[in-house]
Amino acid sequence: MEKYEYVTATLTMPKTDLVAEVNVNIPDGKVTNIGIVQSGNNEQRIINLSILENNNTLLQPADLRFSERTGGSNFKDSLRPVDIDGGRILQARLTALLPSGGDDVTVQVLFMIQKPSTGFR
Repeated sequence: MEKYEYVTATLTMPKTDLVAEVNVNIPDGKVTNIGIVQSGNNEQRIINLSILENNNTLLQPADLRFSERTGGSNFKDSLRPVDIDGGRILQARLTALLPSGGDDVTVQVLFMIQKPSTGFR
């Protein structure tokens, strides 16, 4: 049976900034899916989410809305599929194309990690 662990990272981008970044300690395993929730982007600006390791891009920048939960048949299937090795520190980065005239934007990113098999059942 597959076992999963969840790690979350919360980023806040002040309305006058264009970039926010946070380090995320990912445990051993494989990041199979990510999902986000956001607040404060009332203007519906394009804000890209990317995942990096030491400034090397592992997940190309794409608008946050591509990582929002969908109506999948289960929790895992409702998240955005990815394929990123765990056991390292990653950076979650938000990049806005334009500064906001409104509120700060806060985003929580959920990393779903498939734990390595122990070989025992």
